[in-house]
Amino acid sequence: MAALDPSGGVRRANGRRLRRGSAVLALMMAGSVLLPGGGSAAAFPAEPKKDDKREYAKLKKRADALSKEYRGELISLEQARKAAETAGLDAARLTAEAEQARTAVSRLAATSYMSGGLDELPIIADGDPGAAIRDATVVQHMARNNGLRIQNLQTLAARATQSQQAAKTKLDQVRKEIDDLESQRDRVKKLLAKYKPDEKKTSGGGGNGRPDGAGGSKSPIMGNSMTARMRTAMLAIDGRFGPFPAIGCARPGDPQDHGSGRACDFMESTAGRMPSASAQAHGDQVAAYVIANASRLGIKYVIWKQRIYDMRGSGGWKPMENRGGITQNHFDHVHVSVL
Repeated sequence: MAALDPSGGVRRANGRRLRRGSAVLALMMAGSVLLPGGGSAAAFPAEPKKDDKREYAKLKKRADALSKEYRGELISLEQARKAAETAGLDAARLTAEAEQARTAVSRLAATSYMSGGLDELPIIADGDPGAAIRDATVVQHMARNNGLRIQNLQTLAARATQSQQAAKTKLDQVRKEIDDLESQRDRVKKLLAKYKPDEKKTSGGGGNGRPDGAGGSKSPIMGNSMTARMRTAMLAIDGRFGPFPAIGCARPGDPQDHGSGRACDFMESTAGRMPSASAQAHGDQVAAYVIANASRLGIKYVIWKQRIYDMRGSGGWKPMENRGGITQNHFDHVHVSVL
């Protein structure tokens, strides 16, 4: 065991001395354990690669082309793309913050030496100054005297690394989603040719005197205005599984299918409450029926329990990003969109 003495050297148990310069190098190395090659579990994150940014730009171009070609609202693709973008921004921000914290720790190490703040610093040398530099005792000293800064650097480094990995995972998800949709291009072209765009009418008779309203439903309808195709699908679903607590269709100002009259929500509960077990089972049956009859009814996609089944993809339920609530995540209603 050794310690610094007032003369500026290092006093060792056997009476021999090490140069004080070794001590400051040890302190600098204490900060470097968070840097690349330092050997610490909390490795310092690398800057996002320019190749990743170029790859994202290419994927965005492909995604935009698909949305236009497939009549928009590629929900799962759009959510994955936004999640990848958000994760990438978080990774860049946290990496920058970690770099700033690393610089502060390095400056602290130099200042500690210049101000004599290393007095009584214990070092286990075993006759080898290099071993002293690597010894964990130096890190312990840093943690005791500047624990918050060290912990902050470690936390930032870990969070930045996690965000970079999340961004990579999300980018891979976007790539797979695009590949899947592009592989269905011929089939989707035939599907879209079969179901020409169906515009919502601005006048005409119907239930409750509303434009293009649906009459004869078992369930109360909120926003009783929709395209003829959506009306046919809604009445088929309601006729088989109604009455529902409510069916929500037209939503003025909505930029997606509710705004254009191509979507309805079949509620299994109200007031944002989680449906009962029997109501959830009922929703499962509704979703299964819509999927099974998608070709006949001109269904575009179904959303239920934070999952989406898009008829333009290769098939199967796909998980969706968390939107933050029971209604937002479609746990209390089955969303149905038509072409």
